[in-house]
Amino acid sequence: MPIRVIGLNNRIAPVEIRELFSLDATDVTETLQQWQDAFPGIEATLVSTCNRTELYFASDHEELPDYKDVFPFMIAPARRNASEEIVYERYRNYFQRFEEREAAERLFAVTSSLDSMILGEPQILSQVKRAYKLATLAHTTGPILNEAFQTAFKTAKRVSVETEIFRRRVSVPSVAVVDFALRIFERLNDKKTLVLGAGEMAEETLKYLSDYGARSVVVVNRSREKAERLAEQWNGVVVDWDDRFQALASTDLAIVATGAAEPIITLNDYLKIENARNVNRSLFILDLAVPRNVDPKVGKRPNVYLYSIDDLESACVRNKELRDKEIPKALQIVREETARFLANVNARKSIDAIRLLRNGWNEVKETELDRLLRKLNCDKHTEEEIRYAFDRLVNKLLHSPTTTLRAASQNESGSRLTEVMKKLFKL
Repeated sequence: MPIRVIGLNNRIAPVEIRELFSLDATDVTETLQQWQDAFPGIEATLVSTCNRTELYFASDHEELPDYKDVFPFMIAPARRNASEEIVYERYRNYFQRFEEREAAERLFAVTSSLDSMILGEPQILSQVKRAYKLATLAHTTGPILNEAFQTAFKTAKRVSVETEIFRRRVSVPSVAVVDFALRIFERLNDKKTLVLGAGEMAEETLKYLSDYGARSVVVVNRSREKAERLAEQWNGVVVDWDDRFQALASTDLAIVATGAAEPIITLNDYLKIENARNVNRSLFILDLAVPRNVDPKVGKRPNVYLYSIDDLESACVRNKELRDKEIPKALQIVREETARFLANVNARKSIDAIRLLRNGWNEVKETELDRLLRKLNCDKHTEEEIRYAFDRLVNKLLHSPTTTLRAASQNESGSRLTEVMKKLFKL
């Protein structure tokens, strides 16, 4: 099957190398347009994210270019003529190259997030879909890559549905929301969220809360400027640091992640606002700070669910172990879809080859038949018998190569056999 992949990723290339080959959507579109001029008839799709840049190219009727020749198309157009030339020989060891079966498996595994920095990362599927859309808009896809990417999306869906990989979260913020908060609250869109702190951990947790419907957000931080930046990002409001306990009194879910060296919510602090809360109203507190920001005794109060970073990390480890056990099942799905994709491609190629062979032989048959009938000058019945005999002869001669090619198309030998037949009969 004529399909190849060349690419680099976070597993084999450090960030200072990856950033040389990072392309945004505009770069990708321009590059694909230039690809069309350089390699007309060769299909191409370019996937570029913060962790990888990979070029998929294929053709079912033309010889594919060498990896060295396509290498410049993995560099953003503005950097191709940089003073320090980016040459293949210098960077080739950072790149992986795959062909045929391995190329298809690569695409399916990447799209299914089996090659991501975080196994089961959902963003990679949407990133691959965007890359494919850019290629279709640039008209650089064709029958092979169209089927390959559609199969990749189908594979990712099977992995999502048939395994636990996408359902087992392993980052602290995602576990906090999915494995803890959603067990206490059926939904988050009607809950009030308080964020104490404005650092990276608080921001990342807010992202997951927003994904699952959280809308009402209050941000409190010693630096009001930082609090305002975070609140603006998530359409929240800012409350002064000195009013944090009053905000806590009306909160359903609190994320606490400051750099304080001692608890900023003590038991006495909570007892002062406890009566202001509805006696049956649950309070979910995520203490993501080290040292802890919330006195553990607060978690002993009625309807208070307090979880520390250790609780979350233990869940992360447990989820990772469970998810890793699902990898063989996911890889089996990739292998099954790869075999099905190869069979479809080989079948299509064999059908095209058989059609070309039949057309060629029928053309020769008609030429010889017309020559013979002009010489014989026979009646209509005899002419029909002769034509029938010639048709049977061609069909019998085609029977063996046709059945052989159709059978071989179910495995990888079919592609090679088809190419041999094309060369043998000059199709």
